[in-house]
Formats: sequence, structure tokens, C-alpha cells
Amino acid sequence: MKLRTISAIVALPILFFVLFKGGYLLFFAAFLLSIIGQFEFYKAFSKHYHVQKWLGYVASAAWYYGLSVDMPQDYYNFVIAVFLFSLLTLAMLNKKHTLIGSMVTFVGFFYVAFSISHIIMIWKLDSNFFIWYPFIIAFITDTFAYLTGKLIGATPLIPSVSPNKTVEGSLGGVIACLIFSYMYAHFFNPDFQLYAVFLGLIGSILSQVGDLIASKIKRLFDIKDFGKIMPGHGGVLDRFDSIIITMPLVYYFIVIFNFLV
Repeated sequence: MKLRTISAIVALPILFFVLFKGGYLLFFAAFLLSIIGQFEFYKAFSKHYHVQKWLGYVASAAWYYGLSVDMPQDYYNFVIAVFLFSLLTLAMLNKKHTLIGSMVTFVGFFYVAFSISHIIMIWKLDSNFFIWYPFIIAFITDTFAYLTGKLIGATPLIPSVSPNKTVEGSLGGVIACLIFSYMYAHFFNPDFQLYAVFLGLIGSILSQVGDLIASKIKRLFDIKDFGKIMPGHGGVLDRFDSIIITMPLVYYFIVIFNFLV
């Protein structure tokens, strides 16, 4: 627990600095996290499937390049199409490249790189208010779900996936997220207060789903952590499993309902 706390004390100021600065520093940080996260994801599956890692990394590099120079939408469609058909072609031509391995490669790109890239998309739309929302939702939910579960947790949530998580802890995380989401909007964007309750509710639920998805993968392959990049926390996917889900949620919430500060 001590090591986990020290890691958080070191990591949080770095996170705040990157989000405040934005620009190419944010691009680089998001891309680096994506590559490390993909590596962790592919490593978990590689013991059972032949994963085309290099194609996943190339697709991520092409995706982030497009974001850095504001390529038109058709460029991203092109990247996905080339990526998909390259994987399918490899599966057809080479016996060791199975179709399942190709699909794992494809999913790894979308699960990690595509999802994390939404923090850049949010920054491009709004670098002051919404940029913090994915982290507020995920961190508040995770913290209060843990504390509530420790205090009053008694009913297992999904024991086959994560035996330590409880229904009481989950509800505690949701309630805390609703309150903090509302208060954040109250102080920094009062017009968004009512919508903040809805975003906090959906975001908290999906944040916990993201956590459970990562737990399910680890349980399937009998691994404790995806990596060791953050002492006490594990790898990128161990720390960002919830945020991976909240980043796209916040971005599409902004776009679909046209909420720009």
C-alpha cells in the first residue's frame, strides 16, 4: 500500500502537468501510453495466440500521426481498412498467423490506442473543462468503490471476475461520482450541472465495466498485473483500465450533445 501511494504521489503531478500543457506533450504522452498498453495487451494474449504486434503498433503510429496534423476523416477510415485487410491477408497466407491472432491484434488497437486517443480529441474541443472529466469519473469511482467496499462491502459483485469487488462498493463509487461530477460542474461550468449528474452516472458505471474487463482478461490468462511500469499499480492497463472507457464516453457526450464551453 505504501509503494502504491508513493507511485500515485509521483504520477499525479506529471498527469496534471501534461493535461495543463496539452499540445505535443499530450500527443506524445497519449501515444506512449498507447504503445505500452498495446504491448501489455498483446503480451497477455501471446502465450496462446500469434499476435501481429508490429501491425498494431504501425496502425497506432498512423492513427496518432493523423491526429497530430488534423487529417480528414477519410484518412482514419483508410488506416482502419488497411489495418484490417492486412491482418486478414496475413491470416490467409501464413499458417502461423491465425484468424484469432489477427482479431486479437485488431481488438488491441481499438481497446488501447483508439480509446486513449480520445483524450487528444477532447483537448482539441475543450482544453479547460472537459479534459479533466475522464479522470475525475474514473479516479473518484475507483477510490470510493474501494473505500466503501472496505467499510461495508458484503455482497460480491461478480466473484467469477473480481472476487474482491462488492455491490456496496460499486454503489458507493457511483454515488460519490455523481456528487463530485455535480460539484465540479457547479464550480467551473454551472450550466452543465444537471447534465453532469447524467454523465457522472453513466461514466461511473462504464468506468467499473472497464475495470472488470481488464480483470476478466487477467483472470483468463492467470496474470496478476499487465505490467510493472508503475510500482504498486502494475502496468498502463492496470492503472488506465477505467479511463480507457471514460475517455471515449466524454468525447462522444460532448460531440453528440454539442456541449462546448
